[in-house]
Amino acid sequence: MVASSSSTSSLTQQRNLLSQQPHSSLSSQHLNPNPSYSSYASSIASAPGSRPSSPASMNIGTTITVPTPPQSPTAFQLKTFASSSAPPTPPISTVITVGTPGVQTPSSSASSYFPNVAPPVQSPSLAALLNQPVTRAVLALTVVMSLVGLGGKFPEHCTSPTHVLYSGEYLSLLASPFVIPLTQPLLAAAQVGLVSSVILATTNIMSLALFEDQLTTIFNGDGSRIFRNLFLVIMGLIMALRQLMGFVFSRATGWHIPELFFSDSMFECNFGLAPYLFALLMVQSLFPTSNEKAPSFWSMRRTSAQIVLCLVNVIPKTIVWWAGAGMIVGFFASLIISIQRRLGRWGGKVKTSTFEKDQWEEEIYETLLEDDSFSDSTIASDPSLPFKEKKSSLTPSWKVFAYVLPTLLFVLLILIGCNQYHTFRTDIPNDVISSTIEPQTPYLLTLVLMTAPRRGGVTYIKETLSSYLANFPDEEIDSLYSRIQIVVYTHFTDFPGYDDAKAYFDTIPKARKHVKWVRDEGSEKNQRKHLISAIRKVGTVDDSVYLGVMEDDFPFCEGGWQEMLNMIYRANTEVKDHCGVFVGTGGSGLIFKRSVALTASFILESDLQTLNDSTPPPDISMQDCLLGQHEFCSSCAGTLVTSRTLLQRHLGYNSSTSGDGYHKNQFQCGWRHPFNGRPTVHTL
Repeated sequence: MVASSSSTSSLTQQRNLLSQQPHSSLSSQHLNPNPSYSSYASSIASAPGSRPSSPASMNIGTTITVPTPPQSPTAFQLKTFASSSAPPTPPISTVITVGTPGVQTPSSSASSYFPNVAPPVQSPSLAALLNQPVTRAVLALTVVMSLVGLGGKFPEHCTSPTHVLYSGEYLSLLASPFVIPLTQPLLAAAQVGLVSSVILATTNIMSLALFEDQLTTIFNGDGSRIFRNLFLVIMGLIMALRQLMGFVFSRATGWHIPELFFSDSMFECNFGLAPYLFALLMVQSLFPTSNEKAPSFWSMRRTSAQIVLCLVNVIPKTIVWWAGAGMIVGFFASLIISIQRRLGRWGGKVKTSTFEKDQWEEEIYETLLEDDSFSDSTIASDPSLPFKEKKSSLTPSWKVFAYVLPTLLFVLLILIGCNQYHTFRTDIPNDVISSTIEPQTPYLLTLVLMTAPRRGGVTYIKETLSSYLANFPDEEIDSLYSRIQIVVYTHFTDFPGYDDAKAYFDTIPKARKHVKWVRDEGSEKNQRKHLISAIRKVGTVDDSVYLGVMEDDFPFCEGGWQEMLNMIYRANTEVKDHCGVFVGTGGSGLIFKRSVALTASFILESDLQTLNDSTPPPDISMQDCLLGQHEFCSSCAGTLVTSRTLLQRHLGYNSSTSGDGYHKNQFQCGWRHPFNGRPTVHTL
């Protein structure tokens, strides 16, 4: 700008001189972006006259020397830059001919504005990818650990929180990223076949190599060390978070918010690199544009290609918990990395082509606007200038939410959908159940519904028995339900609730067909004696495969009856030596093999003879038998089959015969089964 009258006079003289000369150039005082850049900004070759009299005169062959941008503050170059063996490029001047036809204006980051940036290189070869430090180490460990796993001694189990939290198998957890399941037990635990296992391992190692190639470039200079440390930290955090998620969702949250219990949070298996790749996917999504210019696959954005490679892992199995832990860790890692780069660390001001370009052009922009001859609209509309408008950059947090969060939500949606697909099981047809499980035995299932007088005279027999009978056919003959019977048992001579219920159900045809009413004389309130009497009286009279013990205040949840039948079928096909199935809680929902039920009656009788303060309640004694924790039932250890959630709800929370009350929301439909998560049970 003109600061005084003398400078105004000088400006008038210069404009008069300009009218006599067809060509002119800008003085360096107008274009020098910053005094600190003078060491590498070239002087402008000028004719007499310091500037054009109007912006329009620049379109007549005017030449402008634009200062060369500052060199990167670090002496080393990017991994994708020109070979380090090439001699350093001295600072040069860049001359732009404004308005001259046939002369192209540089437009890319590899243009003459940035002579220190080499053109894009060709895609790395497969050998070069696999020879990267982290990938090479992972590949070597994978070969060694997979060969060790062929021996069948280590690891013995699939890596899941149930084995880590209950059995302390920390070495297996640490080795799990490098194990390819090759033996039949490990393949069965991982829910994959041999071919699928090898294919997944191959694609995951290739995916890791691609991540390392891209992120090492971004963390340039010392990128290999940064990527190695990042990978190790991510692995440790994911392993820890996965165990915590398994415990919280299976033990705590599963009790109070059943909707969150949608998967095997304690049992979900993992072998290989999948969860750690999902974390790296979140980090890479922070830098969505690929520098590759080669055709076909390489022309895809790296993030899109890596999403496909990561999601290959969900085709044969569900890994929603492991992958979810990886994405959570990756999201916060992306936030930290974004902040670090903004502060000039981790390649933030080493790979500075965009950063310095914006800064340099902004300095020129502000300098030119100080001149009366340049207006904002003129600068923005002139295609010969190396900028269009002032650029704005997102803050670190907004970049994470703009790039990483959409990727996380998209991938998580696919993971949940695949989880629903893999965990969905159709109901087993009745004829299949009946013909598969000991068809020669007259009864497949006999349910003993225990009932006794409660405080205040309340009764739940009608509601509970109605939830059973709702699943029975009305008149038609069914091969399965002809082998199922219900026995309502009481040990009280004077029990009006029992009499009223019997009179009511005697008017219902299918109740008359499938329900038996058994009463023993007595008045003593002793749950152990009642259970002993009921099990022996029913179990020795009717030949039944299973004998179930039910309480009269636990009706079935919606769909719970059919799920119980499905579990009985799967227990026979998947856990052939099982002793029983547990679908409820307390003393209800305990379905014994008939011989095991009779054994449990002897345990209850033994407790009566040695009754003291340390004697467990009768329902706990029966549970211990199914768990194999009593010497009489030691052969049952490790064979119990349980449902994921409770299939029965609790009505008598405030009228328990034992005298203890419960909260009305406790032990309801959808609650995690109390045994779910134990490594000694089979949760189907």
